[in-house]
Amino acid sequence: MNVGALSDDARRLILERVKKKLGFTKTLQVLGIAKGSLHNYLHGVRKIPDEVVEKALRYLDEREFNEIVQGVDRLRAVGIIREDGTIDYSLILQAVALATRDEYLKQALLKFTVENFREDLRRMLGMSLAHVVFKWEPGFEEFLRERKKRRRVVSTETIEYYKSLFKKYLEGKTLSEELVEYVVNHENKWLRNVFRHYI
Repeated sequence: MNVGALSDDARRLILERVKKKLGFTKTLQVLGIAKGSLHNYLHGVRKIPDEVVEKALRYLDEREFNEIVQGVDRLRAVGIIREDGTIDYSLILQAVALATRDEYLKQALLKFTVENFREDLRRMLGMSLAHVVFKWEPGFEEFLRERKKRRRVVSTETIEYYKSLFKKYLEGKTLSEELVEYVVNHENKWLRNVFRHYI
């Protein structure tokens, strides 16, 4: 916790919460300050020193702290935004990496990305999708028979049916949003299965 990065407003709110929680007299005792100092701190006459804030924080739990200190103030306090306003990218990326292990965080990141960077995402997907060309090959057939999760396709007739659909509707086509739409809306729902397995 970088107490020095907390704004004057956040400092006052912390002190106010401790005073409300402990009472006026007890707050003076635990912080080791005089009545006049507490009055001046709470009314913005004097800046609250770091050491007073540090003592006050010992009497707040994490939930209370998070209620009081929000937004940029909290990011500064935990070091994600440095005092000069620059961002600690390594810390941010470590936090983002947690999405690989936390489903809620993953969904929140995906939602935020779609809502705020939709066009950038479309361009990125467009560039990466352009390199995927559909081609029926032995590796795909082996995947269906041996490595597919859940139910493997063991029937030769089913494999042949999948192959005929693939050759007719997908062979040689490049992966794109338009192709996805085409497959999703195709009257033959088995085409969706073949497409999904290939992807």
